[in-house]
Amino acid sequence: MYLEPTSIEDVPAAKLAGELLHYSGSPEVERFCDDDGDYKRKYNVYKLTADGSACVLKKSNSKEVMLYRGFLQGRGFAVPEYFGSVECEGALWLLMEHIDGPDLRRFDREMALASAQTLSQIQNAYWNSPIEDGRFQRYWERINRRAGCLRDCPELAKAYDIFLSRQRDCPRTLCSGDFLQCNGILRKGRVYMIDWAFGGLMPYALDIARLIAHGSEKPEPNAFPFYMDADLRSTFVRAHYEHLECKPDWEQYIQDIKLAVLNECVEFLEDLVNDPETTREEIEADFYYRRAVETAKAIM
Repeated sequence: MYLEPTSIEDVPAAKLAGELLHYSGSPEVERFCDDDGDYKRKYNVYKLTADGSACVLKKSNSKEVMLYRGFLQGRGFAVPEYFGSVECEGALWLLMEHIDGPDLRRFDREMALASAQTLSQIQNAYWNSPIEDGRFQRYWERINRRAGCLRDCPELAKAYDIFLSRQRDCPRTLCSGDFLQCNGILRKGRVYMIDWAFGGLMPYALDIARLIAHGSEKPEPNAFPFYMDADLRSTFVRAHYEHLECKPDWEQYIQDIKLAVLNECVEFLEDLVNDPETTREEIEADFYYRRAVETAKAIM
């Protein structure tokens, strides 16, 4: 991850943000970018610096605003403080605290334990919450559509059916929906979860699986550039379970994580499998196909 200097003239929302925060002058504007091997991206996320302080300006939507206002703000969670939002050229932009520190791509024991603490604290607060935010229904429709990509992979389809059948009964809580290692920042011993654009009340195992499904023990083609070995996965999972106040049975907990990991793999396989130009050999050589097969066998 790096910051690319950008003119404030190229980010009209930055001017409005400066007015909202009462900056004495124009803020310095930098854009968040990613360059890690084959993974390259420029985000609609900017760092604004003025008057000796920094904040983050992020292009988002009303759902993420609702999550910060209604679920995250003022609860003591390890998430960025929410400062407000501005509308610009038909888009909604969030203003949040800038969290400085390394992300979780080079995962270690400190990160594993701190991630478990952060995630469990948030999940404990909303475990089986009676609030209905509509997020589960959108998720349910999406995973049922996703199942169609497995029509020519009967063993994966069989395991995925078990995943689908569990989702309506699996305990729900507040999930970020995108707890990848690039969306966690270590600061002063706490891991801050920084991206809630896909968040809402969903099955609890989703954020656990999102964090551990993509890390490989060595760099691999087509895999995310995250590294995590089996011992660190185990450390995180066990610490998370210990911190949960309403614990599922341990065997069910592990099965729920396996099911959610399968869904993660299938999500990243979906476009490849649905592409008529991709051969069966290319699919079977893919990192996520191999991990999906391994996970499906563990589920069965």
